[in-house]
Order: sequence, then C-alpha cells, then structure tokens
Amino acid sequence: MPSSPSDPPVMDGPATGTPIEVPKKTIPPPLPGRSGSAAEVRSLDRHACPECGGKGEWDPAKKQLVCPYCGNIFERVGPPPDLGAVVEHDLDQTLAELGQDAGRVDTASRRVQCNNCHAVLVRSGETVAQHCDFCGSPELLDYNDISAPVKPESVLPAQISKEQAYHSLKNYLASKWFAPGDLKRRNLVDRINRVYLPYWTFDSNAECPWTADSGTYYYVTVQDRDSEGRTITRQERRVRWTPASGHVSTFFDDVVISGSAGLNGDLLRKIEPFPTKDLVPYETMYVSGWQVEQYQVPLPEAARRGFGTMQGMLQQMCAGEVPGDTYRNLQIYPEFSGKTFKHILAPVWLLAYQYRGKTWQGVVNGVTGTTAAKFPISPWKVALVVLIVLCVIALILMARG
Repeated sequence: MPSSPSDPPVMDGPATGTPIEVPKKTIPPPLPGRSGSAAEVRSLDRHACPECGGKGEWDPAKKQLVCPYCGNIFERVGPPPDLGAVVEHDLDQTLAELGQDAGRVDTASRRVQCNNCHAVLVRSGETVAQHCDFCGSPELLDYNDISAPVKPESVLPAQISKEQAYHSLKNYLASKWFAPGDLKRRNLVDRINRVYLPYWTFDSNAECPWTADSGTYYYVTVQDRDSEGRTITRQERRVRWTPASGHVSTFFDDVVISGSAGLNGDLLRKIEPFPTKDLVPYETMYVSGWQVEQYQVPLPEAARRGFGTMQGMLQQMCAGEVPGDTYRNLQIYPEFSGKTFKHILAPVWLLAYQYRGKTWQGVVNGVTGTTAAKFPISPWKVALVVLIVLCVIALILMARG
C-alpha cells in the first residue's frame, strides 16, 4: 500500500509516462453507527404479571420479564405476535413514497393513560415508553400510536443488567490515571436510566472507479553547503509521477447512523458498534420498562450521513489500490445501487454521578458492555506529568551541552 501524501516528498512536476491500469478489485464489506395537538392514547396491557397483575419489565440478566412489584419472573403472557423476519427496506422507494414527510420529526406531546392506576400523563414526542410518575408502572405506548413517518421494526434485546452497568462504569473510572484518586474509591453513581436509542442502518452495493497520480521514489545526488560554508553532497529523494486508474467493487452492510439528538455524540461513538447481526423483529416485551427515544434525525439526513460514511471508506479503499510508493490527486467516482435501510432500537445505560458539586455522565452499551464516561482531571497528576517532561528535557539539554 502506498504511503499517504500527508507529508509529501519533493515533487517533480506533472505525471508522465504510460498510464497504469490497475485491474478491477472486489473488496469484502468493511467492518462497521412536529408541532400539533396532543394525542390521547392508552398504554397497552400486554405484559401483566400472572401473580399480581403488575406490568412486567424486561430484565437483561434473566432474559425474561420481571414484575417490579412482587418479583415474579414470567414469560410473555399470551401468544406472541407473528414477528416474521428483520426486513431491509428499499431506500429510494421509501423516500419517494414519503415525499416531504420523510424529513418530518414527530415532536407532538401526548396524553398517556396508565392502565394500572389510570392516571393521565403528558409525554414528550421524543419519548415513547417509560414509567408512570404516580404508581411506577412501566406503561407502554405502542408504535402504532406514533405518527412518525418511519417506525422501528427491529430491536437489539438488552444483555447488560443494571448491576453490570454500574460496575462497568466504576472499572472504567478506575482505569483512568488522570482521574482523581478519590473518584475511584467513592460510590458516586446517583442515577441510572435505561433507554433504547433510535438508529438507522444502511446497505448498498458500490462500484467505484478511481484515478490518481502514482508516485515512485528515486534519489539524486545534490551539492549543498554546511553551516561552515563547506561544499557537501547529499542524497535527495524525489518522485516520478505516472497516471494511474482502477476500479473498486464492494458491498456495505449495516453502516449505522444514530437517530438520537439528546445523548452526547462523543460518548455514543465510543461505545459503538452495536452487534446488528443480533437484531430481532420489534416486540414490545423487549422495551417494557425501558425508555424509548423516538428518532430526531430523519431518514433523508441519516441517509446523507450514511452514504457520506461509505464514500469516506471508498476513499481509503481506492487509496490502498494506487500502486507505487505514494500518490496524489486521488479522485473517486462512486456509484451506489441496491440501497436499503432499517430503523432499529439499541439499548444503552445512562449513568450520572456527582463529584464536588458537578454532574458527570457515563454511558454503557446495553449489549456489549462497552463503557465511556466524562470524568474530572486531577490537576496534581497533570502537574506531575509536566514536571517529569521538563526534567527529561533538562537532562537531554545537559547531555548535549
């Protein structure tokens, strides 16, 4: 693979010589991420505990529904729906059918009545399912009652329990040397929320012709003068440029784009990817007792980001096909076909902790357990590192003197 032209050697003018035709190469898929009046709906009575009638919550550790009132563990009550298979939708066809609605985000507030205590609550349009503020029942709002243009059809069932998420954050903070020492010893987590975040996935075939200048190094002897004015000779590296072209063919599978607007993007990227091969058809059992965020990044914008990501990957693939020692003027001409998408839900644990009067946030991937968090920096440890660096520099200067 040629070197990157980020630090180019001496350039020798335009590309000349017989153009290089690189044979077409098929590369395996890369590893991969509204106003309006309030509607009144009732939460669905689907997962009642057979012992006490309370609403069951999905427990990632037990992989079953657990009643938060009597502790009873039970399977889904009643016959499960015919879930079918996870479906990939044609992107161009869907955008054409939705028209301007494709870019709409549903933010209308809703009044939701709890089936347990019958209290009526007002819920933001961004949130789909959560607990009743009065009795704590895990009310459940069916996606059929949501007016968003695209509804999720697949979900990643949570695998990481609340206890596992808590200890994962503690271990993460303990591994950060620059974090204050007392932070690692304290039991600081004061809030843990579980939420399913909206994601989009995109698939596509890609055919990508490319052109570039292929560079080959060679060396010439040149005369120069040293600091004392004496004539010296040295070897100077130069580049001989030759036009080159080729073609990359590949398939992108499940390029994942977040549909959330509320979570810190830097933290979210650190806990990705989610194992999309483990997706199952959407079923309310998996989100019972969890908050579910409705997407705030509409399909057209998510598609723009997704195919921008694919184009960046193609740029790297084509760069790897340019022969020679280096390259310049790389141009790619991607063509995408067979474009499909899914709208999915992925679980995360959101953890907040207090340290000296300030709140910090941590995030745990609800499937893989990957953890990321914001944390304070110890000024004493930073000062120690600066002092060590200054001492090393001073020793080097003394040795040279």
